[in-house]
This record gives sequence, structure tokens and C-alpha cells, in this order.
Amino acid sequence: MRIIFVLSCLFFNLFYSNAQNKLERKLLRIIKSESSFNGAQVGVTLMDLEKKKELVAIDSEKRILPASLVKLITVYGGIQKFGDSLPALHYVKEKKRFYFWSSGYPLFNHPTYNDTIVTAFLNQQKDSLFYVNRPMASKPLGLGWAWDDQAYYFSAKKSSFPVYGNVVQIISNPNSEKLRFNPSFFENTLKHTLKKDHYEFRTNDHIYKLNRHQADSIYIPFIPSDSLVIEVLRNTLSSPVYIAKKNDVIHSNFKTLKVSAQKVYKAIVEDSDNLIAESLMLMLSGTIQWELETDLGIELLHQQNKMMYENIEQVDGSGLSRNNLLTHKVLIEILNKIYESVSSPKIKDYFPQANLEGTLYMYAPSYNMSFVYAKTGSMKNNHLLAGYLISSSDKHYTFVISVNNYKGEIKAIQKGVADLLFVLKNKIKLN
Repeated sequence: MRIIFVLSCLFFNLFYSNAQNKLERKLLRIIKSESSFNGAQVGVTLMDLEKKKELVAIDSEKRILPASLVKLITVYGGIQKFGDSLPALHYVKEKKRFYFWSSGYPLFNHPTYNDTIVTAFLNQQKDSLFYVNRPMASKPLGLGWAWDDQAYYFSAKKSSFPVYGNVVQIISNPNSEKLRFNPSFFENTLKHTLKKDHYEFRTNDHIYKLNRHQADSIYIPFIPSDSLVIEVLRNTLSSPVYIAKKNDVIHSNFKTLKVSAQKVYKAIVEDSDNLIAESLMLMLSGTIQWELETDLGIELLHQQNKMMYENIEQVDGSGLSRNNLLTHKVLIEILNKIYESVSSPKIKDYFPQANLEGTLYMYAPSYNMSFVYAKTGSMKNNHLLAGYLISSSDKHYTFVISVNNYKGEIKAIQKGVADLLFVLKNKIKLN
């Protein structure tokens, strides 16, 4: 009987190994025949979540430039430390004074996510409001960020108390020459020139154009400062805001306003918001020291996940840096840990569905990719997709597909990635 059992195991392993090799050979043929992949390094990894079994491993151990997939590490760090609720604000009430300071929470009156929880909470206070500045030890721009990106929304500068996403939103109306500014007080500081077809703003060594003849909006990053935060608070809140020092108030008896983490996690994974990801990393550091610091947040993640971090080079929380490096195996492990940490329905809440939501909207529009929930990572000549394949019977697989150093159009690369996903879907009978 023992001999029969051993032979059966050997037969099964040989059968599985042969099936795996056939699948990988099929994928390699498609990679070779896809013209958009010519000259690029293409990797594919697939794992059965239920059986914890690797089904495909093509270049899964090679280091790659992950771009925004670094955000998955940041989100997992948030889940590890904070779970389903985040600290939005810390405060102390003493002698009819209400002292408050930032946790690094990034959604204060955000133009996209419209979070007024902190504003409403502060407006409810009957005591005099005293703001305590919490410094940031890191530089506003991360190591390895592209100089050319500074003009854009996605490179908004980090700060210890982000307000309005650290950008000015300017909105035009074709029926009026009156522009709307958010926050409103920037109307007096951001001057513009009237052109034939647009309004032109020149600031921070960049030129911004806003359409005159149809509804339009632009986002201009501003330089965050403590004085600007005070001005925003005084223009936003219904009560006067005074300034206090850390030594006046900070002690162990402070309280914390907590909010649901879902909006932050979803903004990072579905919309790939860089400032919100960087802020979450700063929030991690704020759990053990007064100054907020990106490097410390990364170090905390390292300490909590030492085995995984042996294959990671990480310098920021968003993936904007060209200095980040990791492997498919790291990403698969992160995806597995996120899956274990949240319920299955939340995977669909946090990760966008292909061709429908967030950064995956119109990913490969000629395909029905409803079985894909994933996160993109894109940087010039590099494109990645990582997430979950979900069958109609709700069986889950984790996958990573990377295309590094490609030349050509991103839409052609996305179509090639979609072709690989359908091979995986058909071969593992995702139905």
C-alpha cells in the first residue's frame, strides 16, 4: 500500500508539473508572437489562493521597477497597523481650550473625495480651537521623483497636514468669465491671462491652461506650509483658530478622532492617488514618533515583514520613484496577505474591475474582463498589472504580469496583457 501511495504521489506531481509546463510554454509562445512585446522583458506569475500553489512562474524572481504597485505594500502596512479605521486627528481638551494636531490624514476637504469629517468635528467644538503644528522630517518631494512631473496633480507635495489634496482646483464655466477656486482664497494669489480659447496661469515655473468655451478644471500643486494650513483652517472653520506649541499640550492622555479607512484604501488602489499613498506612509511613522517621516514608515513595514523585505528596495509610499525595486514573488505575497486580512467582498471594493473602474477604466475595451480586479503600475516604458482573477464560482487567484522596457503604445501593451490574462482564464477553467 505504501508503495502504491508513493507512486500515486509521484504520478500526480509529474502530471501537475507537465500541466504547469504546458501552460508556461503556451504563454511564452504568445509573448514571443506579440509584436508590442518585442525587446521587452515580460514576466507572468499566477497562484491558486485556495491551494497556495504557484501555477505559473515566468521570471517571477527577477527584480522589476514596480511603479504604482508599491502602493499595495503601503496599503497592506495600513491594514496591518490601523485595520478598518484610521486616525484622522488627535486632540486634547484642557481649560476650555481644544488643542488639535494632525495624524497625517490626507482627506481634509479633498477636492476629489469630499471628506468633511474633520471640518465638521472641529466645528462642533465649543472650546477655543488651538492648532499645534506637527512637523514633517521628510522632504516634500521623494527620492527619485521625476523633475518633469512636479507641475501635475499626481506629484502634489507631501506635508504633515494635507489640505485640499495640496492642490488648488480651478473650475471654468462657459457661461461666465468668473472662475471658481477651491480653496477660495487662492483666487487672490493666482493671477491669470485671458487668451482666445483659454485662461492661462503661470506659477511655479509652469504654464497651466483652462478651457474658456466648455466646462473644464485644472489642479495646480501648491507649496504646503504651516502658515497656509492656518489660513485654510481660519477660512474653513466657523470659529477662530489660534496657534499653540507642542510643549503646551502634548501628553499621553490625548484622544483620537477615527474614521473609516475604506475611502483612503480605495483612493490608493482604485485611483492610484500618490499623495494619499504618501500620507498613509507618513501616518505609519506617526504612530511611534512626533515628526512624520517616510523612511521611518518604510522601516516599520520592514520590521513587520522582514522575510518579504529581503527582496524589496523601497524609498517611497506611492511608487513615483525610479529607485524602487521588487519581484513578482513579493507582489504575490502582498496580494495574498491583503486577501487574508480583508474579507473577499472588500477585494472587489478596493480593487477596480477591469474596463469599468478607476485606473482600469477602458483598459482593454474590446475584451470582457469582468473576472479581473487589479492594480496597474505604469512608468515610461514599464507597465504592470497585479491583482485577482475571480471565477463565477468565486474562486480567487492572484497574478502579476509585468512588461518592462517596452517601446510603442501603451494601448498595444494593455491588449497584449489582456491576451495573456485570457490564456490564464481558459487554461485554469476560470468559470
